[in-house]
Amino acid sequence: MPLTAEVLVKEASELSYAERAKLVDTLLTTLDPVTEDDCDAAWFAEIGRREQALADGTAQTHSWDDVKRQAREKVNG
Repeated sequence: MPLTAEVLVKEASELSYAERAKLVDTLLTTLDPVTEDDCDAAWFAEIGRREQALADGTAQTHSWDDVKRQAREKVNG
C-alpha cells in the first residue's frame, strides 16, 4: 500500500495521546519554523496596537457584565 496522508492519519490515530501530540509538534516544525522570539515580537506588536487603539479612542470595549451576559447566552443558547 502506498504511503499517503490518509494511511498516515489512520496509523497515527492508533498512537497514544502523547505520541500523537509529539508527532503533531514535529510535523508543525517542518512547515514554517517559528521561534519563540517571533512569537514574542508578534505579541508585543499586538499589545502596542491595542494600547494605541485604547489611547486614541478607536478600541471597541465591553463591560465585564456584558461579556458575562453574552457568554452565558452562547452557552445556554
